[in-house]
Amino acid sequence: MKKENLERMLENMLSTGGDFAEIFLEDKKTTIYNYVDSNLDGYSVNYSSGLGLRLAKENNVYYAATNDFSNKNINSIINSLKENVNGKAIYDYVSLNRIKKYKNNHKTHYTNEDIKKLFNGLDKKIRIKDERINQVSLNLQNVKQNVTIARENGLYKKEERERTRLYITISLKDNDKSCNKAYSYGKTISLDLLDEINYDEVINNLVKEGLDKLYAKPCVGGEMPVIIENGFGGVIFHEACGHAMEATSVADKISVLSHDLGNKIASEKVSIIDDGTLYNEWGSSKIDDEGRETKINKLIDKGVLTGYLIDEINNRKMKMQPTGSSRRESYIYAPTSRMNNTYLEKGTDTFEEMIKDIKLGLYAKKMGGGCVSPETGDFNFACDLAYMIRDGKIAECVKSASLIGNCKDILQSVEMVGDNLALGQGMCGSISGSVPVNVGMPRIKVGHILVGGEKDE
Repeated sequence: MKKENLERMLENMLSTGGDFAEIFLEDKKTTIYNYVDSNLDGYSVNYSSGLGLRLAKENNVYYAATNDFSNKNINSIINSLKENVNGKAIYDYVSLNRIKKYKNNHKTHYTNEDIKKLFNGLDKKIRIKDERINQVSLNLQNVKQNVTIARENGLYKKEERERTRLYITISLKDNDKSCNKAYSYGKTISLDLLDEINYDEVINNLVKEGLDKLYAKPCVGGEMPVIIENGFGGVIFHEACGHAMEATSVADKISVLSHDLGNKIASEKVSIIDDGTLYNEWGSSKIDDEGRETKINKLIDKGVLTGYLIDEINNRKMKMQPTGSSRRESYIYAPTSRMNNTYLEKGTDTFEEMIKDIKLGLYAKKMGGGCVSPETGDFNFACDLAYMIRDGKIAECVKSASLIGNCKDILQSVEMVGDNLALGQGMCGSISGSVPVNVGMPRIKVGHILVGGEKDE
């Protein structure tokens, strides 16, 4: 769509007194490879395109989306939005003169045949590791997204984005016992992501952890110290604390952290950052979905809550500057404040120091999914892979372990922080859809947390 056409659309949107108008254009290509049991049983390429129109006056916001680019349809949508805004036009003329474009410079040498050959090789490598492996699934996704954002203030920005993610899942079975174990890796790069992976290391860890999980014993329940491993272990802070720092809930005073800015809410060991600028990382982009450049946002500094994640609209309620944190799944959704790459900063404590004094505790090596209430901070998270700690040593692998607690409690209970910071990839759902995020942290020791499981005999 030509710049001149966007300018006229914005002028039309603002003609009844709106003080904010935005056009979001999107083109997306999604390529998916599915490989199950030695067969490339699914290959698909999907295209989508559309635009989102957002109009606001003061704190009243109106949004509509369409994939019909006809002038008749777009004018009809604009007229519907304008019906909500009555008044004299503030903007007579819009000039899109704040222009910036961000190119996707990622290339790939991979063809479909290369991927099929790689997957065949991985399938064989995995299966020969153990006869109890009864299924191997591989999934590769590549998304190319081009966005254009135009605003009443002259902002006119474009970004070409590309993300790739690989999933490896194995199923194990021994008589009546069965389990699944998965690995995933993703970044904002092309299919050349596949060159970054140490497949031998990944496969060895996957099979070992899968066999441990296959014969896991019931988890001992109760309140106890817990060591949470690095990487995706950071999901507990993402869910339990990160969402409570998004303006989506803070602006309306429904977050457990709405009134805590400047207060000490965590152990001095805890410093949390959200960084949308990390090079090629899964949750990174040059600009957010309102056209503002992403940045490094320190949310907690040595236990003190120092900031929130703020979008353009919630800025109006909070009277605080936007933080480059406005995101959406696609043109279908209006954007709002969201996390990008959120992580707990590394410390200096060793694993040996963390474990040595624990008589009975839990080692949460891999975290799973969970649920949290931003209003109260209460959470419940499953452990995908966990071991009991007995007398300062790692003991049996356990199943059905979960971590139950409250955001503020766990923040205060962090006693030790390791130096092995790592990031883990995930998809985060909220009112603006599902967006790619990194969660991360080094290994940590939590002094006490309720572990869901069974009573110790």
